[in-house]
Amino acid sequence: MVKIKIDGVEYEVDEKKNLIDATKEVGVEIPYFCYHPALSIVGMCRMCLIEIEGVPRLQAACNTPVKEGMGIITKSDRVKEARAGTMEFLLANHPLDCPVCDKAGECRLQDNAFGSGSGHSRFEFEKRNIPQEEIGTNLIINHNRCIVCYRCVRFEEEKVGESNLGLFERGNHSIIGLAKSEPIDHNYQGALADICPVGALLNNKTLFKSRVWWYKSHKSVCHGCSTGCNVTTNVRDNKMYRYMVRENFEQGMFFLCDKGRFDLDWMNENRLFSYLENGKNSTSQVVISKIIDRLKEAKSIVVLGGAHESNETLETLKQNLSSLSQALGGKSIQWETRVTDAQNKETEQVDFLLTKDNHPNTKGAIDLGLTTPSGITGIVSAVKQGSVDLVILIKESIPEGIDSNKVICFDTNLTEAAKNASLSAPIQIFCEREGSFTNKNGLKQNYEKSMNPIQGLLTSAGVVEQILNTMAKKMEASVGNR
Repeated sequence: MVKIKIDGVEYEVDEKKNLIDATKEVGVEIPYFCYHPALSIVGMCRMCLIEIEGVPRLQAACNTPVKEGMGIITKSDRVKEARAGTMEFLLANHPLDCPVCDKAGECRLQDNAFGSGSGHSRFEFEKRNIPQEEIGTNLIINHNRCIVCYRCVRFEEEKVGESNLGLFERGNHSIIGLAKSEPIDHNYQGALADICPVGALLNNKTLFKSRVWWYKSHKSVCHGCSTGCNVTTNVRDNKMYRYMVRENFEQGMFFLCDKGRFDLDWMNENRLFSYLENGKNSTSQVVISKIIDRLKEAKSIVVLGGAHESNETLETLKQNLSSLSQALGGKSIQWETRVTDAQNKETEQVDFLLTKDNHPNTKGAIDLGLTTPSGITGIVSAVKQGSVDLVILIKESIPEGIDSNKVICFDTNLTEAAKNASLSAPIQIFCEREGSFTNKNGLKQNYEKSMNPIQGLLTSAGVVEQILNTMAKKMEASVGNR
């Protein structure tokens, strides 16, 4: 930590951080466009100009290192005039289409125009008009809105490892465009739209779906793989509309892949809200009673899955299954959460964020000891041989080789597993209550409740608890009838 003066007031800041980030920590905001904490510094936008004591010219804060005893001025007349001039140039060709722009409400250009702009433009000529283009399988570019901050080009080159975008022409004719003939098709088109500080890059999947001020936002963790990227959920009318990046400086989390970002439809559609018997709608009373009968008849029981559940749900479920085992006279109940090859191996990366393990809480389940020595292969063999005759499946597909008649399924959606299993029970999505996931590195991260479950919908642990309560009532009733 070092001491510096900001507008005459002394602060203690982190010398390892960029001047923009260091001042932000103490409550002093320096406006910017092109700077990003996870990308190289280019100083292209000239929005973050400041005065440094002893230096005659204005300097860009983004490429100025923090030093002991330095003094900076962020609100002088010179600084304000420079920023207003920058804004005037940036807005010269920018269309006034905020009412129809998806970025409105979270646009850095809007924020800086209000905070540092002059409020009027002296530009009297016709604004340039370049047609909008589709440059990716899920990405469009509005050249008229682009301020040439170069963030998208740097992100692709430095993080994705591709060079699909480039800067073409000069001066007033400068545009960001495709450097190749093929459209962009990588896993980070959403991230390109995300890091664009204006509405130049947008995703077709979210275009015109909702205004940002209609969302209710909550802190959450991405469910797409074992990386556990930090996200902000955007919910409207109890439906999940968007995942947006929630920057985590300490863990170096600044981006989100498309697989996690756009895998949201299952939260809103095709939900399982009814108990099923052989794929047909039934009631909880009937299905729970039949589950109890199956549990009592079974010689050995195994639970498969659970790595999509929170740590808290897994802990409660583990306790409830232990109580269930005792209620069944000490009958063996094994639990194996590792149902895919990726879960049984060391973490394998698909790209710089996405892993091959598409479960958000494999590490948390392993830490709780929810594994078997034989693994999924041994369990499938045991089921085939008949030594295990009942499988409880938690939000997974029925493994190949297991007879669906031996399966009881707990699921959030009307999946093939839920339809084919002999009995199925609906359960809550992870985001319908607060909890935590443990990512691939063993980092336990909490998330908030984002959506409200329908009345009466239980967690997987709640279903087992209901089974226990029903068994206890039946036992009391049988004792009372003697």
